[in-house]
Amino acid sequence: MPPTDPTHSITERLSRSLSGPEGTLALARMQVLGRPVERSTELTAPTPSGTEVGVWRLTDGQLRRDTRRRDEWRYWADRPEIPLRPGHRRIAVLGESATRGYFFDPAYSLAGLVGTALDGTGVDVLDLARTNCSQAELLRTAAEALALGVDALVVHAGNNWNNVDPTPMERHELALLLEEGGFPAAAASFRDLVTEVAASALDLLRALAGDVPVVLVVPEFNLGDWTDEPILDCPALPAGRMRRWLRARDEAERALRDGDLAAARAIVAEMTGLDGGSSPVSHRLAARCAASPDEALTTLRAAKDAVVSPFAIHSPRTLASVQEVMRRKADEAGFHLVDQAALFREGDAGAPGRRYFLDYCHLTFDGLRATALAVAETLGAALELPERPGTDGVPVRAAADRLALAHFLAAVHNAHYGQPEDVLRHHLSRALEADASVADRIEDYLDYQTRIAPNWMCSSYERSTQDPAFRRYMVVGDGRLNGKLADHSLREVMLDALESRGVPARRRYEDLLVAEHSGVTDLLADTHLATTFNERRDAGVGLRTAYLRASSPRTRSTLVVDEPAPLVLEVTWRLPAEVPAGSVSVAVNGHEVGTAEAGTAWTTREFTVSPDILRRGRNTVEIRWPEGGDGADKLVAGAPARLECGENVPSHPVHGHVHAWSATRVVPAAV
Repeated sequence: MPPTDPTHSITERLSRSLSGPEGTLALARMQVLGRPVERSTELTAPTPSGTEVGVWRLTDGQLRRDTRRRDEWRYWADRPEIPLRPGHRRIAVLGESATRGYFFDPAYSLAGLVGTALDGTGVDVLDLARTNCSQAELLRTAAEALALGVDALVVHAGNNWNNVDPTPMERHELALLLEEGGFPAAAASFRDLVTEVAASALDLLRALAGDVPVVLVVPEFNLGDWTDEPILDCPALPAGRMRRWLRARDEAERALRDGDLAAARAIVAEMTGLDGGSSPVSHRLAARCAASPDEALTTLRAAKDAVVSPFAIHSPRTLASVQEVMRRKADEAGFHLVDQAALFREGDAGAPGRRYFLDYCHLTFDGLRATALAVAETLGAALELPERPGTDGVPVRAAADRLALAHFLAAVHNAHYGQPEDVLRHHLSRALEADASVADRIEDYLDYQTRIAPNWMCSSYERSTQDPAFRRYMVVGDGRLNGKLADHSLREVMLDALESRGVPARRRYEDLLVAEHSGVTDLLADTHLATTFNERRDAGVGLRTAYLRASSPRTRSTLVVDEPAPLVLEVTWRLPAEVPAGSVSVAVNGHEVGTAEAGTAWTTREFTVSPDILRRGRNTVEIRWPEGGDGADKLVAGAPARLECGENVPSHPVHGHVHAWSATRVVPAAV
């Protein structure tokens, strides 16, 4: 035998064995066994430097913004300096974007209104809330504020606490549940984990605070108005349940239209049994046929919680179980409680909605004001202030221009989370009623959002960014909030709102739309296909693919034409694995233009579109997928193993794959 290293061949063969999918999974499991078991609930107390609080550094007895953290400034209060006045008691207000007064910031925030209510009581309120604040960052800021020497903490947080990254052992446990009960079972277990981590965070907050009073504000959610977007309707279900679930949804809607509540309740109960409580749709339907307002409220809370999982992206929210933990822990720790659920229900019977919320969790001025007054009153009692907080100095209504801009930005944000047109009309109407000059910002939006050029290259965008609140929301460097989407429904609502108030904007907009977007069209581009953040090609969880994974039975895109003329639609598609071959159709403006048989192999088809069904400007092009069982492609089917290997896996069903989709004008042959 040749004198070689005897371990070389073993190493080589082991490497080959571990290089495949099964080997990757085996390696992941060996790594879990080779390290101590870690749990997300094992939180470590932060160690403050004593000279830093948020993005400010203690310099000459004052807090001044740290220029080394300039990129983070926009997330915090727009305060270059926070004075620390001798002889004044200090209250630190901590929280997330809702605490920042999102859409109103920097003009109004929870801390600012609390400070106004406490004016003249010898108290300084430090605004230490941060947009996108994580649970870990909240605890670190609390430790920094306490090291600085504050007399009370106000903590308004929880909406971002669902962002728990499971440890390797927890991923293994979730994978086992995925194998046994599918996504519904794993998602329910993840929500339990989020709740346990929240309890640990509150225990740590209690230890950090010591004898310093803490006012804990339990966040509420927009239960009355918020509807999660269709991509979150229902996860892929095991054992062939999806087809029946889709039919049951149609039956329940029909029963509700007919006023047959008993039949609707029976069908909804079947839906919930099929989806394991993992669909917000089932719970919202249950609310519509509930026997009492309290029952409706309970089912709306279940709808809010149902989408929380590590397998999909959803808007921020606080789980009902986390709300309950906050109430319980406040009682155990001696925290002072301000409960928005109770606070808002006192002022508006039933499910809290647009009176208090601008979107899912961000507050209207009424919501901010009510919370601030309750916090100020609680602080007055907790600190035994000689002068009780007053309401006289706290404005009853926001300044007209700030109110108008907040509702305008709320309309944009709601549209990009797939909210219905009536919600968009509400916010735009409120904006224009508050201050007619906000029409300039709406016209600017129609201009820069329609142009192909990046927003920062558009003078209309530059004009809008002169406003500090606009600049905080539509930031140049934030591609998610500042990118271009196919938000044509929003733009139509904007045009209706402007035209109804005598602003002749429609013709100018339609001419710009045609000039910018007619011609050869990539129907998979975000500017044509993605109406929401979640529909962007680079959004969602899981591996990025070179093709669109269609999460809806109908895939819609927007085609812009100048003068109607014959077109050719070319599409390269396939059906997901395990889905039987079926007929796929293509429609334009509701008119079917052709059908073709599709299977699991890639095929390219062409469809000719007659000019008779086209119109100048915006047209809707649609792929109608066959009913395909569970629609579980390989990414969904392989979810347990992928999860254990550290990947984020998607949970939504997939109805088809599209690699390319384009529209080209037919050029007449030369005679």
